[in-house]
Amino acid sequence: MGSSSAILVKSVNALDDPTLSIGFQNEGTDVSAKLYQESAIQGKYYYQIPKEKDRFGKYMITNNGIVTLGEVKFADGYTYQDRRYCYAFTAANELVILAANGDKNDVQWTKLNTDNMTITANGTLGLPQFTPDVNTYSTSGLATYRATDGKILYFFCEKAKKSTAKGVYVAVIDAKTMKVESTDVNTLCDDMSGTAYGELLQRKMFLDEQDNLYLPIQSQIPESEKSTCAYSRIIRIKAGENKFDTGYVGMNTGYNTGKIITCDYIGNGKALLYMQNPEHTGTSDDNKKGDGWGNNYNCYYAVYDLATMTLTELQYEGKNLPFSSGNFSQRSFVLGSKVFIGTNPKDELPTVYIYNAKNGQMTKGAHIAEGYELSRIVYIDNE
Repeated sequence: MGSSSAILVKSVNALDDPTLSIGFQNEGTDVSAKLYQESAIQGKYYYQIPKEKDRFGKYMITNNGIVTLGEVKFADGYTYQDRRYCYAFTAANELVILAANGDKNDVQWTKLNTDNMTITANGTLGLPQFTPDVNTYSTSGLATYRATDGKILYFFCEKAKKSTAKGVYVAVIDAKTMKVESTDVNTLCDDMSGTAYGELLQRKMFLDEQDNLYLPIQSQIPESEKSTCAYSRIIRIKAGENKFDTGYVGMNTGYNTGKIITCDYIGNGKALLYMQNPEHTGTSDDNKKGDGWGNNYNCYYAVYDLATMTLTELQYEGKNLPFSSGNFSQRSFVLGSKVFIGTNPKDELPTVYIYNAKNGQMTKGAHIAEGYELSRIVYIDNE
């Protein structure tokens, strides 16, 4: 996906060719009138609440336009805001949507049969009030399905003005009954990414080969000017466990390590991190200052070793990949041992680089034509 004043989508068969220029002038599809970038994507289908705002829909996006495969109106009493929900695929044809209710004093859920786009069940989680001065929950949170034991792990925060509540909670939910079996809290952070928009645009957590779940969390830098001046840590829940692992804290090296924007697991105990760090990228001389954050060219890509806890910035031909703007974008995906990484730099064309996770080699791929920024790359499986 690229954008100028609209959301433009173009499909290509491969991104490896460095001579390929991906343009949108009289090419591709403008989805702005119907769809948002924020979608739950499985195979070749996009599931989302479209611009009509009162329904769930199933779509395909082709270079010739949008194909609507099914839409269903919200059930009475279960209304959702566009872009403000999270999801988990619990089966090939079952999608679970979760979000705070209208009063934000509980979390509601809806199950969809994606074959025929029908609602099969609705309900609420019945979460308790954890902190005395708070009675509201974050808009959406994050959800993932752990297939090994049939559980949905739902991560959320408490939110209220002038609240002292900090930390991130997990609710372990039986995917068949949607009953909350247990909850736990980690108080090492102020909150986590994805509290409003889930993973509809960005990947905010990941599972490794053993089904250990890793979750980036964040806190405001002490004595900083704005709440956006933040630093990240990584916490985890071990495979089969229902509580946070108190013995593991990744990225635990100081306040100026930067904020994790997106994350992708690339195998062998390593993750690709898209980091926002104004001090590192030169847009500020101090991460405590607010002016270096926002939409400056203050983001970079690095590989994080989850065992040794070392962060290595990615390079091409001996130079670091160009710093990028865009803290609300997802320009990376993993396909086998190949990691596709899109940059959105200041003085160069937006370009895709391909990192080989097995041998560490980096090659240059396709670029976006002049006049457009690169917002998102999605791998579509047409099988």
